[in-house]
Amino acid sequence: MADRHHVQSPATAPAAALAPSSGHSRAADRVKGCPFSPENRSPQTHHPYRRCFGMLPHHLHPSVEHLVALGAAFRFNDTDREAETDIPVGYTYLCQLVFHDLTLMVVPAAGASPFNRHSGRLQLDSIFGERPARDGRAAPLPIGRTMPGGRPCDLPRDRIGRAAICDSRNDDNLPLAQTHLAVLRFHNAILSACPGQSRNEVRALAVAHFQSVVLHDLLPRLIDPAVYEDVMANGRCILHPTPEIGDDFAIPLEFAAACARFGHAMIRNLYRCWNSENPGARLYAFWRNTFNSSDRPLDGTGDLARTRLFDDWIADWGRLLGDPPGRFGLPPLLASRIDTVFAHPLSQVPQQALPRLAASSLQPSTNIATLSLLRGLSLRLNSGPAVAAKILALLRAQGRAGFRLLTPQDMLRDEPDEARRLLLLPAGGGGTLAAHPPLWLYVLKEAAILQGGMRLGPVGSRIVMETLHAAIEAAHPSILDSGWHPDPRLRPSHPERYSFPDLIAFAGLSTP
Repeated sequence: MADRHHVQSPATAPAAALAPSSGHSRAADRVKGCPFSPENRSPQTHHPYRRCFGMLPHHLHPSVEHLVALGAAFRFNDTDREAETDIPVGYTYLCQLVFHDLTLMVVPAAGASPFNRHSGRLQLDSIFGERPARDGRAAPLPIGRTMPGGRPCDLPRDRIGRAAICDSRNDDNLPLAQTHLAVLRFHNAILSACPGQSRNEVRALAVAHFQSVVLHDLLPRLIDPAVYEDVMANGRCILHPTPEIGDDFAIPLEFAAACARFGHAMIRNLYRCWNSENPGARLYAFWRNTFNSSDRPLDGTGDLARTRLFDDWIADWGRLLGDPPGRFGLPPLLASRIDTVFAHPLSQVPQQALPRLAASSLQPSTNIATLSLLRGLSLRLNSGPAVAAKILALLRAQGRAGFRLLTPQDMLRDEPDEARRLLLLPAGGGGTLAAHPPLWLYVLKEAAILQGGMRLGPVGSRIVMETLHAAIEAAHPSILDSGWHPDPRLRPSHPERYSFPDLIAFAGLSTP
């Protein structure tokens, strides 16, 4: 999960820094040239973001150099010993696909407000495109074939290997591409199981069941249980608390540019038993096995261009999500903990895996922590403690349970000596980064300290949970409208909700 949650450039950077990168890249070619990209399929869309928690005061702005040094000072684990959550790794990349579906950020010019190329509603714009297709008889979505076996387990690709999908970011790493493929196959399985449906009826079934996967399976794994239960029982508190959100709905900037980036911490160095042909797949291989991010020549293939996925890299969803009873009995691969320790390859992400506007950041970098810190500064996101205090005040005003705020001492806990030194240096004209940490860093530290890294803390949970809840409520269709239940034809394992394993099994991907 490289720095591609959002394709964006900073809102407040100098004009020279905001100019598009002059460096030529395959990423730029694919956006311009792929006929299936949103840019070529429909008119440009400009959905606003909403700044919910104010701006960082000028006197608290750290220097770019300060943040670059801090990003480099975090721990990047280069061993195979990884502290784990209890979350199967498949949910890491499901989370990335969901966030790609909600936000594709662009800042068009110096001083201009960022806008979202996606609607922000959870209705699978990244799979089907934002504009509804002209209704008519439903047809299968294209599926790519692997080589040499020709199995229907790859994204559809053109002759040089570019993925013919609506959001090209979803081919940036192999598990994400395989997750996108699973949704394509899920759509086609619905078409087969529900004959006589129109295009929009099949899409509506796919969207509604995917929303249930997110609301009833993904979020309970990521969110503080107290926050999840509060929102489900009492509604949202900080984001559109009234049910009539209509056209006022917009993705919070704090979510898009900070809180949605926690998944970088969940990425592993090593994925043992990725499938029977790969007993030890490493993160670098996930980049090399997609068109977007792969280097030429590829390891073990000479100068052969990777135009299709090789059979031995097909995802074994039994390992990504856990085998069903009676199969091999292997435990699932588990995601790394949500904290400030990252997989070592994320300290130097391949240029091909970075967004085409990464070079127009406040300072070019391939370090995932540095890019996240600079992203928050460029958009002047308020500090983590300031955001936390505003959320706490809103909760108390509505008589809801509060939470503990992190202290400067909490921000220093378990950090390397150099990171502690940098956190204690004055930031801007007043205060230290330990006292006024960036929101992205605050969210990771509260997950580590208050939840043991197993899930998000109260601030991260509240912003992520309420954003996803609002995005589902604003969608068309929405399972929050009234009394939704899974369609029995899609073989749910529970009468009230649909799960990610349900989707994978119905798509015919449970057995590799």
